[in-house]
Amino acid sequence: MCHDSDFLDGKISRVPCGLSKAGPCGFWKNHPRCAPVFFQKALHNPVHGCNGRKKTGTLAPRAGLCLIKNSEYMKISISPEMKSRLQNAAANGSVVAEDILSELGKNRDASEIIRGTYNYFTTKRIKANHDSYHKIRIMFTACAKNLEHENFPDKGNPSAPWFKENRTDIDPSTFIGLFKNLPEYDSEEIKYFISAITLDSRVTIKIYSGMKDFYEAYCEDNYTIITDNGESTLHNSCMRTEDKARNAADFYRNFAGAKIMVAKDKNSNILGRAIIWEKLTWIRDDDLDLEVSLMDRIYTSHTFVIDMMKEAARKAGIILRKQYNDYCHQCEMVLLNPIAELEEDDEETANLVLEVPVGQWHKKGVPYLDTMNHLALNESVLELRNHHTSHLIAYCHSTSGYAERYRYVCPRCNGIHDKPYEKLCNRCMAETYMPTPFGKTFNGHLIDYKGEKYPSFLFKRGKPITELVRYLQIERLFN
Repeated sequence: MCHDSDFLDGKISRVPCGLSKAGPCGFWKNHPRCAPVFFQKALHNPVHGCNGRKKTGTLAPRAGLCLIKNSEYMKISISPEMKSRLQNAAANGSVVAEDILSELGKNRDASEIIRGTYNYFTTKRIKANHDSYHKIRIMFTACAKNLEHENFPDKGNPSAPWFKENRTDIDPSTFIGLFKNLPEYDSEEIKYFISAITLDSRVTIKIYSGMKDFYEAYCEDNYTIITDNGESTLHNSCMRTEDKARNAADFYRNFAGAKIMVAKDKNSNILGRAIIWEKLTWIRDDDLDLEVSLMDRIYTSHTFVIDMMKEAARKAGIILRKQYNDYCHQCEMVLLNPIAELEEDDEETANLVLEVPVGQWHKKGVPYLDTMNHLALNESVLELRNHHTSHLIAYCHSTSGYAERYRYVCPRCNGIHDKPYEKLCNRCMAETYMPTPFGKTFNGHLIDYKGEKYPSFLFKRGKPITELVRYLQIERLFN
């Protein structure tokens, strides 16, 4: 039994051709090329059709493939690489690739499917080399010449369709336009197709939570070396180096309690990543606050992966995504799933808050954060926010590896003050220091703690008070 899909790789065709290479047959144009060879002259033999009945046909020499010849009926032929790219693009969500495969699989004459005389399609990769990756642009090529015309110089040569001088380059948009029966596609569908065919692999997307998973997703050693022709936000990320990747992994896993969505190719190379924030509080002034989840900015090597990750987030039940995939718009959100009175795809301005367990985190510095980059101390609770607040103490929006201080925290009461040359706030200074003829001095004595000397009023029964522990942990963000 044979299927329509068998016609795509030269297994069975109405044209006497095969994808096998011819043996040595001469010099110059008569010598076989590396491209697939189509045999224009074939041996007449009875051939069994798909229904088992005998038909008058031809058997290609050397190739040993069943090929049916009919002067009124020519099948479209495509290369294995082109077939693979189209199949993977369709599996990765390209409706254009899916429709093209459907057209190519139809048991009809090429003139009913393709405009003009184009046939013998394949793809070629046009590379632009960068430091750690290659930008790939896919061009289609085809033979548009009448191979049987009496004046065709290579008439009768089975390799003629693959000679460079007989082939024409076709850009993807023009290639789509060659098909007579395809619908009109909008610009986004065409862009998706152009990006998707540059990746000859299926994409898998999962959500992870381990430190190792964060590190692998951030470290550039694990990135794909192939991108589409657009800007690779993944390869240009400021957090891709090994030291910053480790810092980010520790921060997101142990400080922020976040997860990460990762897109990979068939060889487990990283194609995209996005931080997943859970248990966020959406502060709504005129209504009840809501607990929501958020997919943060998406970093990818291929633009079509952005849409795939958005769809994966929707299926995973995540409530919000960023309306603009950048670092500028921190509060503009789109609903991936309905919540309360809000519907899917609604656009909202959302002020989000995440309480962070500061006591679980022991490393220094802070990674660059795109969205939840406002650090606030609300009484005894440390928060990450996507908006300004009166409790703000720092911004986590620097590529230096450290937070940018906005205000200062008192180690005795954890109050917030604006005095860069004083550790204590005004109230604590008044309660713990007294004036003398030689200046102010504090009441009490000094205590050694982790190699440093601290005033005794910051300890109780030989142990640091909770406010001092929180203060020291916050200070790790800055140095």
